[in-house]
Amino acid sequence: MRLKNTNKHARVALVGYEDQDNLGVRYIAAVLKEAGHAVSVIVYSKDHEAVVEKVIRERPDVVGLSLIFQSLLPEFGSLVALLRDKGVAAHITIGGHFSSFEPETALKAIPSLDSVVLHEGEEIMLELAQAVADGASWKDAHGIVFFDNGSVKRTPDRLAHRDLDLLPWPDRADKIYTGRLPKATMLGSRGCPWRCSFCSITNFYAANGTKGRRLRSPDNVADEMAYLRWKKGVRVILWQDDEFLGGGRPGVEWAHALAKECVKRGLNHELKWKISCRSDAVTYDHIVPLIEAGLTHVYLGVESGDRQSLKHLNKQLTPEDHFKAKEVITGLGLTFDYGFMLLEPWSTVDTVRNNISFLRDFASDGSSVAGFCRMLPYAGTAAEKRLADEGRLQLFNDCIPDYRFLDERLDVFYDWALNAFYGWNYGEDGIVSLMRAVLFDVSVELPDRPSDTRLRREARQLAAVSNKVMVNLLELALEYIEERVVVDLKKDETLAGLTSHAQKEEDLTRRHATRIFREIHSR
Repeated sequence: MRLKNTNKHARVALVGYEDQDNLGVRYIAAVLKEAGHAVSVIVYSKDHEAVVEKVIRERPDVVGLSLIFQSLLPEFGSLVALLRDKGVAAHITIGGHFSSFEPETALKAIPSLDSVVLHEGEEIMLELAQAVADGASWKDAHGIVFFDNGSVKRTPDRLAHRDLDLLPWPDRADKIYTGRLPKATMLGSRGCPWRCSFCSITNFYAANGTKGRRLRSPDNVADEMAYLRWKKGVRVILWQDDEFLGGGRPGVEWAHALAKECVKRGLNHELKWKISCRSDAVTYDHIVPLIEAGLTHVYLGVESGDRQSLKHLNKQLTPEDHFKAKEVITGLGLTFDYGFMLLEPWSTVDTVRNNISFLRDFASDGSSVAGFCRMLPYAGTAAEKRLADEGRLQLFNDCIPDYRFLDERLDVFYDWALNAFYGWNYGEDGIVSLMRAVLFDVSVELPDRPSDTRLRREARQLAAVSNKVMVNLLELALEYIEERVVVDLKKDETLAGLTSHAQKEEDLTRRHATRIFREIHSR
């Protein structure tokens, strides 16, 4: 539903974290601008004074906060408090997965909030902004939650667009894409047909009446790709679709139709792609047409190499599916990376050992960098509900989920692994992030920007060595912890020695990776 234009318009400031394009914020900005509202997109940072200064400069009537990471709820609370302290009287609202599933928690954590926007926010933000501009009651807007005289009030849900072609493209007026390989993000669809236990995507979209996967038309998507190439100078598209080939045969046919349209327009010579998909979606028949259209890289939702853990994650996959996917990808000359949860709430020593063994076999050739995390039970997921039912769910600051393992030895192992490999797995300059960038960028080849065979070889060799070091140290630590009671990690000389080794290798790998990255982008 679009509201009537009353010739009254609001000034709206949208604040959100943005590493790559924040498409959620930028779709909302586009819808608001289309209706005549004045919109500014402000990138969130930990420098709250700077963020507040930018907000004040815009003199907003409405401030919209995009909470992508639920662990940032306390930080957003501090930001809102500072906005109010500085005299910002605008209507302040917040949206995102966590606040959609836990709106009352968000309101209690941030008392100065006016409202919470539930699920997809384009039409809801439009109604809020128009109500504020008109001086009408914003409390009649559908799809919001707020405190009313001390009680929580939830208005009727607003159904989201089923036809995504009706939405304007994300607003990128302020975006400047630079570098040797200017990259932009896009969405060709919304939603996912799968129900992994650690993921809230299916529940998030089902709540606003759009269960499953909605597809934009190939023509509409290709039009936006052409705009990004010829108007914004983009050379690489990073698809943010949760499952680019999802939805069975219709999903694959859609991807192939888009590929055909790109070839027809000559975009295959101008743009390269990165997609995300499940391992069982990777077949020669599915992938080859996409390569002709520009596909160079695949992100695989591997998550685990242990059969039992894959069941706990409800992946409906086997370790063999992952190896088959890798064989297809590397056999076709593509590069890839993957998500991997070394531990999950129901892990055992055996499942972790199997995961380490899987990493050894899967990552030994350096075709991708090895990294890991543990599964966290985020709001709205089946894993969260199961842990709560078991009485094992822990919450810090009402928003940071945690748990203890069923085998206390794994608590020790995880604490050690988190510390030893923190600089590998986390941060923009972490080994995983840096090596992913190196392996991706060194492999992208365009007619006017050829890749370098020597650098590709060096990058792969570096990944192989760093992967081997990680796997060896994980294996040694698990064997050591399995056989004895470790009371104090800091005082255990063996584990301290393994940590020291990991951190020395981390520094060495970072130096080599940084040198390769700089060479790639100096050509």
